[in-house]
Amino acid sequence: MPSPLSIDVAILGGGPAGCSAASWLGQLGLTTLLVERAPRLCAGLAALDFAQDWVLGEPAARLADLADQYAAQASATPGLALRLGAQVESARHSADGWTLQLAGGERVQARALLIATGLRLLRPARYFASPHARVLDAVSLTAQRATLAPGRVLLLGAGDNAAENALFLAERDFDVTVWARGGWRAQTHLVERIEAHPRITRRLSTPLPEALLPDADGVTVGTERFDHAAALLGFEPEPSAFALLDAHARQRAFVAGDASGRWHPCVQTALADGVQAAKQIEQSLRPQVAAAPQRHNNRQVIHLQGLRFRANLGVLDFERTGPQPIQVDADVNLGALPVVARDADIGHVLDYRRVRAAIIDECTAEHTDLVEALLGKLCNRLMGLPGVVGVRLKLTKLEIFPDCEVAISTELGAW
Repeated sequence: MPSPLSIDVAILGGGPAGCSAASWLGQLGLTTLLVERAPRLCAGLAALDFAQDWVLGEPAARLADLADQYAAQASATPGLALRLGAQVESARHSADGWTLQLAGGERVQARALLIATGLRLLRPARYFASPHARVLDAVSLTAQRATLAPGRVLLLGAGDNAAENALFLAERDFDVTVWARGGWRAQTHLVERIEAHPRITRRLSTPLPEALLPDADGVTVGTERFDHAAALLGFEPEPSAFALLDAHARQRAFVAGDASGRWHPCVQTALADGVQAAKQIEQSLRPQVAAAPQRHNNRQVIHLQGLRFRANLGVLDFERTGPQPIQVDADVNLGALPVVARDADIGHVLDYRRVRAAIIDECTAEHTDLVEALLGKLCNRLMGLPGVVGVRLKLTKLEIFPDCEVAISTELGAW
């Protein structure tokens, strides 16, 4: 058996965060292996062939052009080995570091592991269980919108993606309906243009349709017909890399970019995360010679008690007419952590605002029939946060019966 490749840092994911981290690690004198399952770096940006205005210093630049720039600079980094079109089959942590097994048979020994696998589209099963050309997601709509024949289009969602696509289509003689369970989350200047556009119908703060029924000529939604429908409901951290790791290993992996569950994914925040991760890795691999021994808590737990909001949940007829009030109580186990006796950088702890935001987002993203299923999704979401080794959850329906509340609890991971 050939000897494994031995490097300082293995990076899973070759998007902006992975490329940024690789570039900085090279400048810091560390050797790096970057594994990307696509055949090129920054492949997720390469398909976005339109001008943007949210990357400071690059007004009107195409994201595809930025992808080429990021990929070119990262590829030229000293000490970087690339594995494009490759996947990791297993990743094990031990006292000696990390052992990775690649799909082609190659083994890698690394001192540190960085997960920078980015996002994947939210594609609710009720809309995408049976793929159909008339039902699109964000990627397929962006790729096809310039060639679609004008007609009636339904866009589910109210973020920047939905707003930008609504304007693009309406200005090309489409009749567009924007349908969202809440209010606008898009930039103000886009919303103002939409509200003044005669071809765009707004249906906000309305429960999303239960189903999209496509056929050869269009899509039926309730009693309405559309030529196409697109679900533009956001993203979630891509879970494949985390699925390789057990609870012990997750505590010791670094995470950068949108894989961390960032509330608002963006190219620039991903680039910055890559820099921060590179510096953290350097510090962990090059500890201070005279560093004092750390004292650790036996266990550190984040408690969120009495978090109340409204969610689309339940199988009963009245539960499908709109959201109902629920309460979520959560305990998030972070395992043994250093005792913090003075103020420190918040980047070294799990921000409990992220825990709260993840719970609300997961519970309101779509209608879920069973409480048990929603608890399962919540467990997976919270276990994906950096450093989390165990989750305890209790979900309470507050108004299901006039004479009592109903709650179900669950526990996952290490306690």
